Amino acid sequence: MKLESGQFIDHSRKLLKVSGLDAKKFLQGIITNDINKSFSSLIYSGLLSPQGKYLFDFFINGLDEENFIIDIDTDSYKDFLSRLNLYKLRSNVLFSDIESSVILGFGDKIHDSFYDPRSHMLGWRKFSFQTLDKNKNNDEDTFFKKYELKRIDLCIPKSGYELKSGETYILETNFDKINGVSFTKGCFIGQEVTARMRHKTTLKNGIIKFQSTTDELKLNNIITNEDGKKVGRISSFLNKKGLAVIKFIYARGKLYCEENEIKILYVN
Repeated sequence: MKLESGQFIDHSRKLLKVSGLDAKKFLQGIITNDINKSFSSLIYSGLLSPQGKYLFDFFINGLDEENFIIDIDTDSYKDFLSRLNLYKLRSNVLFSDIESSVILGFGDKIHDSFYDPRSHMLGWRKFSFQTLDKNKNNDEDTFFKKYELKRIDLCIPKSGYELKSGETYILETNFDKINGVSFTKGCFIGQEVTARMRHKTTLKNGIIKFQSTTDELKLNNIITNEDGKKVGRISSFLNKKGLAVIKFIYARGKLYCEENEIKILYVN
């Protein structure tokens, strides 16, 4: 397969096939989204701990009721597979590693590709069931920088950045606003806590998008208020714009990072 101009291989992704007579029932019982929406389409979903905290996020394409393709971050793959095996018990499901590549692009989607379900503005994704050579186009860095800028501008959380495994509550990071959770599908792992946070509590923390007068800020730098009290940390930053998860009660006052005032552009 030859890549066209403006298409790039995302080497940070890996594909896993879930198959078997119980594949649909198995996935529906553990993931945050509705597996029925994945057929001939692509959904974004997550897997939570029983305490309702984020563990993994991924995309799913349902080929049929017994075969599903999961697109997940390569660094999370082994832990994710271990978690699936933990929940498998006696279910008739099989997990298979796929020789594959994930291709990303902007503009009109190509054949057998899917618009990113979190936002069409993040372009499209295509699964190639073969391992492709590394990108040879000099525009690769430009593409992924543009991709990251769009992600930040759209306030879309990223694994290892806004989404911290075992720490993050997904509703504090826009998961419901980017089509990652269904509140009508029925039970899933962590569903009780997630539903209670949605219906019975007011979120205390959430994502902000901010702008800085300097491009020297670094990830995980502490954000403080006017009194020097820690209110959060920078989770993403590029070209003087970034994302952070902060305590909402401080979102109306002035905020600083390394003595640089940051301007809030959007609050979750």
